[in-house]
Amino acid sequence: MKKQITRIVLLPGTLMLLGTMAPALAQLATGGVENPPNYNTFQPPSVGGTYVDPVFGSTVKRISNAMGTPDSDIGGYLTWIEDEYPTMTPFNSDNSKIILVHQSYFGLYDGTGFYIRDLPLEINASSEPRWSRKDNSTIYYVHGNQFKSYNISTGATTIVHTFSEYSAITGMGESDISYDGDHFVFAGDSRYVFVYQISTDAKSPVFDTGGTQFDSIYITPRNNVIIAWIQSGTVRNTGQELFDSNMNFLRQVGRADGHKDVTLDTNGDEVLVWTNSNDPQPICNNGIIKIRLADATETCLATFDWSLAVHISAPDNSGFVYVETYAPSNPAPSTSGWVAYTNELLQIKLDGSQVLRVAHHRSRPYQANTYNWQPKMSTSRDGSRVVYSSDYDLQTIDGYAVQYGDTYLIIVGSSTSGSTPPPPTPAPTTTVTRYEQNAPSVQLTGNWYTNNGAFNSGGSAVLAMDPGSQAKFTFTGTGVNWIGYRDQWSGIAQVYVDGVLKGTVDTYSANALAQTVVYSVSGLSNASHTLTINVTGTMDANSAGEWVWVDAFDVTVPTPQTPSSTPYRIEQNNSAIVYSGGTWYTNTTAPCSGGSCVLAMDTNARATVTFTGTGVKWIAYRDQWSGKAEVFVDGVLKATVDTYANPAKGQAAMYTASGLTEGIHTLTIVVLGSHDKVSGGSWVWVDAFDITP
Repeated sequence: MKKQITRIVLLPGTLMLLGTMAPALAQLATGGVENPPNYNTFQPPSVGGTYVDPVFGSTVKRISNAMGTPDSDIGGYLTWIEDEYPTMTPFNSDNSKIILVHQSYFGLYDGTGFYIRDLPLEINASSEPRWSRKDNSTIYYVHGNQFKSYNISTGATTIVHTFSEYSAITGMGESDISYDGDHFVFAGDSRYVFVYQISTDAKSPVFDTGGTQFDSIYITPRNNVIIAWIQSGTVRNTGQELFDSNMNFLRQVGRADGHKDVTLDTNGDEVLVWTNSNDPQPICNNGIIKIRLADATETCLATFDWSLAVHISAPDNSGFVYVETYAPSNPAPSTSGWVAYTNELLQIKLDGSQVLRVAHHRSRPYQANTYNWQPKMSTSRDGSRVVYSSDYDLQTIDGYAVQYGDTYLIIVGSSTSGSTPPPPTPAPTTTVTRYEQNAPSVQLTGNWYTNNGAFNSGGSAVLAMDPGSQAKFTFTGTGVNWIGYRDQWSGIAQVYVDGVLKGTVDTYSANALAQTVVYSVSGLSNASHTLTINVTGTMDANSAGEWVWVDAFDVTVPTPQTPSSTPYRIEQNNSAIVYSGGTWYTNTTAPCSGGSCVLAMDTNARATVTFTGTGVKWIAYRDQWSGKAEVFVDGVLKATVDTYANPAKGQAAMYTASGLTEGIHTLTIVVLGSHDKVSGGSWVWVDAFDITP
C-alpha cells in the first residue's frame, strides 16, 4: 500500500481546549525533507508560554523550567525535568494530572502543565510510578520488595503487597499497568517474572529466566506478557517472546529487541509496534513494524533513514501510535545529513496509510549528554495529547548545563474524532512587559553600582556584592523573569516571592551571558506580587567574585479574553471521552447525533468526558429498555438519572450542569445495572455532549 504522507497544521479547535492551547489537525502535504528555521538560535518560551511550530503548525507549550526549580532532594536547582519513558503515560486517565521526573524524584502537574508540588521522595526515579486506570488520584509504585499506592488527594501511602520472597521487584522500567487497570508484570530479583492482580491480591505462576539476560518485560492489553531478551535469534530465550497471564510460553513475536510499545488495533487485536533496526531478517529497513501477537504476523507501517533512531508511544485503541525520531549524529538542517523526518514528532496510523508530522522537537546531543537530550515523547491514554523533552540546544545558545532538558506539551487533534469543532480561542493569551532595573517599581537597598555596558537591556544594569543588599520588584501579573548578567565573577543570591524564600541562585557562568533569565516564576494569581533578590556576599568555588546583577524584569500578564458562550457538540466517539469498567456497544440504527451512539448495561461501566468550559449537557437515546445511571461532575455525585422513556426519544438531554467555574471539568456517567420496574432492560446510552465555553 502506498503511504499517504501528511503534515500537521494548526486549525481552529478540533478537540477540547486545554487551558489556552489550540489543538493541531492533519492536512495533506508531502513527505520530503523539512528544515526547521533558526535552528541554532531559536529560544523556547518561558515556562507556561506557547509557540507555533513554524513548519508543521502545532501549538507547543513549555510546562517546566528546570533551571529555575529548586531541587527538593539535594538542594540547589534542578538541571533537567522530563517525562520518564515513552511506554508509560505521565497522564492520568482523564488527563487532569501529569507526573514528570525531577532528576531523582517526581513532580505533580495539573492537566495544563502547571506545577503543583513534589511527590514524596520515596517515589523516586527507580520506583516506576504508574497511574491507576480506575482512580485518577492513585499512583502505584514499587519500593524494594513492596508494591505500594499513593493518593495525590489525601497524601495517604498504602502497602498493597509485600513480596517477601524477593529482595526487590521491578517492572524493568518500561511496563505500564494493563488495560483493565488490575494487572502488573514484575520481575522478582530481576530474574523471576510473574503477573500480579490487584483486586484478588494474587500472584501468577513464576517464570524463571534462569539467569539469561533480558532487557524488558511488558504486560499487554489483555494481560499477556512479553519478555524482550538481550540476544537476537529464532530459538527460545532470544528476540521477543509472548507468554500468557500464567507465564506459559506461547510464541516468539520478534527476532530482536528494540524500542516498542503495545496496544490494541482498531479490530481489537493485540499488537506490538516495534522498530526493527536490530532485526537480522527485516521485512523493511529501519522500519516501524506492527506485529499481531496472535500469530506474530508483521506489517511495515513506515521506514526511515538508517541515521535516525526512534521511540514509540502507543495510546489505547486509537488507530495510531506516536513515534519520535532523533539523530545521534547531530546533523545540521540543509545538509545531506538532514534527511526526511529528522528530529520530528510523528503520528503513524496502524493501517500504514498515513504518517502525520506534528513538530520538530529541536533537541540534540551535547558533549556527555547521551540520554537526556532524547525527547522520549509520551502520549496520554486517549491519544489526544503528548509531552516530550528537549534541550533546544540551550547548552550552546545560553550556556546551560550539559545534562539540561525541559518538558513540552502538545494537544493533537484527530481528523476522525467525530467532533464538531468548538469555537476558536482568541490569541495571544498573555503579554510580557519589560521593566528596567531603574523603573520606579524597583526598590534598591544597600550598595548597588551602575554598569552602562551596551550589552545590558536599556543600556544599563546594577550590580552589588555586599551581603544584605536587596533589589525588590513590585509587579502585577501571573509570572516574572529576573533578567541579569552572569559571568566568571558572579556570586550567589537568595530569591523571595511575596516574602517567601523560593531558592538560592548561583549566578556564576563560565561564559559571559548578557540579558539572561536568572530566575523565573509562573502560575501566580493575577494580583500584586513582589520578587526580592537578596545578595549573600558568597560565591561558587569556581567564581572569582560575589557580584549579583539586576538588569530588568519581564512580567507576564493575562490578555483579557471574550470567550464565546455558544455551546458546541462533541460526539460520543470523540477522544475527549474515556470509556471504562464494562463493554460499550456501538449502535447505528437509533436516531443518534452524528449517526451513531454507544450503550452499556454492565454495572459500573463508565463514560467520562473531560472538557473546558462552564457547562455540559449529556445527550442520549432513551427507550423502553433503558436503565439507570449516576452522574458525577468533577468526581462529585450530582444525580441518579432514570433514562427510561415510552415512547422512545432520540437526542434527549439527560443531564445538564451549568454555572461551573471556567476551566477543566469532568462529567462521568456510571451505569448502575438496574432499571425502573416498567423498563425491559438496563441499557444506558451516550450519544453526545454539548459543551458551553
